[in-house]
Formats: sequence, C-alpha cells, structure tokens
Amino acid sequence: MIKIILLLFIAFQSSFVFAKQITWIAIDFAPYYILADDLEGQGRDELLIKLIQQQMPDYTFNYKVFPASRAIHELSNFNNQYCMISLYKTVERQRHIAFSEEYSTIGLSTSAALRKDVAQSLGITNSAIDLEKLVTEHGLTVGVAANRSFGHEIDALLAGLPSKQVLVRPGRDTLESLTIMLLKKRVDVILGYPSEHHYHKLHVDKQDELTQVRLSIASQITAGYAGCNNNAIGKEQIAAISEALKQAHKNEQFRLAMSRWLPEQFQPQLASIFKN
Repeated sequence: MIKIILLLFIAFQSSFVFAKQITWIAIDFAPYYILADDLEGQGRDELLIKLIQQQMPDYTFNYKVFPASRAIHELSNFNNQYCMISLYKTVERQRHIAFSEEYSTIGLSTSAALRKDVAQSLGITNSAIDLEKLVTEHGLTVGVAANRSFGHEIDALLAGLPSKQVLVRPGRDTLESLTIMLLKKRVDVILGYPSEHHYHKLHVDKQDELTQVRLSIASQITAGYAGCNNNAIGKEQIAAISEALKQAHKNEQFRLAMSRWLPEQFQPQLASIFKN
C-alpha cells in the first residue's frame, strides 16, 4: 500500500512540474530562430515566445533544438512534452497535436524565390506566378524543405507535380541550403515566406541574383498556431498559451515581432492587416 501511494505521489508531482513548465521546440530555421549569428535570439518566433512568457509568469520556459524536418515528428509523439509556435493546422496534424484556438503568428503567404535571369527569361515581373504552369510547361524544378506544410492548396499542388521536378530537402538549415542550390542553378524555384527569402538573400546572395514573387494559388495572408503534444498536460499547456496569445496580440511588440524580418516592400501589406 505504501509503495502504491508513493508511486501515485511521484506521478502527481511529475504532472505538476510538467504543467508549470513548457519546453519549446526551437528549429534551425532563420529568421524564426537565429541560433548562431550576431543577431542570435532575435528570430521572429523567439521574440514572440518572450512576449508569451510575459503573459505566463507562473511558467518556466525551456528550449529544445531540433532540425526543422524533425519538429513535427517530435510534436506528434504522445509520450513527449513539447510545444511549438507558427504551425499550420492540417487534418493530419490535428490527430496528433493539440492546437491553440488563437493564432500565434500572422503574416504574408507563401512566396517563391528564383533567379532574376530565370524571371526575366519567362517574363515574370512583380505579379503573382502560376507555380504549376512554371513546373509543367517550362520544366522548372522546385525546392522545398522536408516535412513542411504550406497549407492545403499548395501542399496538394506540390503532391500532384512530377516527383522528379520537386526536390525535398531534409536536414538542418534547409532553406539556406536550398537558397545556395538556387544560386548554383541546382533548382529553379524555392518555396518559403517573404521574411525567410529576405533573410537568406541578405546572407548568401552577395551578387543580388535573386528575387521573390507571390504565388497565384496562395491567399495574401497566412496564420500559424501554437501546438503541444496531444496528451493531458499538453492540452493544459496549450489552453494557457492560447490565453496568453490573446493578450499578446494587443501588444505593439507583437506587431514589431511579426514584421521584424519582412522586406521593406512588403511592410505596407502587413501593416494593413493590423489596421483591420
């Protein structure tokens, strides 16, 4: 009997400890997390987590770094105890991940980076492009990071393209690797978001060879959500995080964090979101 009581006490204590601390998944994916740079800690999602912590003073926040391609796997494991922000809600993910009711991040939708010479040869200017047409009619190869969702429409489009013309990049620093491959003409188009392309252009495109354009299939605005492992503690944590996000959205620092790495030409579009 004493042994049973002791085990129950330990289990209770363990649950209490986990309930009051959150281990955030951080990924090697600038500019959301900047892990090794002069601007370390100034990633968009890092700034947002700091803002969330201001609304959750009773919680201790920790971090665990994973390759971006492994983050969803870890977050989908029922036996883990992690949380993460800026996630697309998909039907498949909702089976394994407890998502926040409130959005965690908001910004401009998926864009395509490509070389300026390719854009010029195809007559691409600043207007949105038809990605399917570029791949099927012009034979371009598109590069994407492994295990990443861009929302139902774009995910479905990518799944329907010829597999030999879609390069899926696993491992660490995937978008930086894809950007370098783009410069070396190993791929023709890479998908990401405006702030991502802007950050990597600043770091690796020394000759100003790259540009980015919107996708015609994508809506102008996209929202990401927070998620935790879908177990009892994870559900408690995500409920608290959702309440914290509701308060964080009212803070001017939230707006500054969302626009931290957005290229200047896209700033007015994001500003219009917050005015509405």
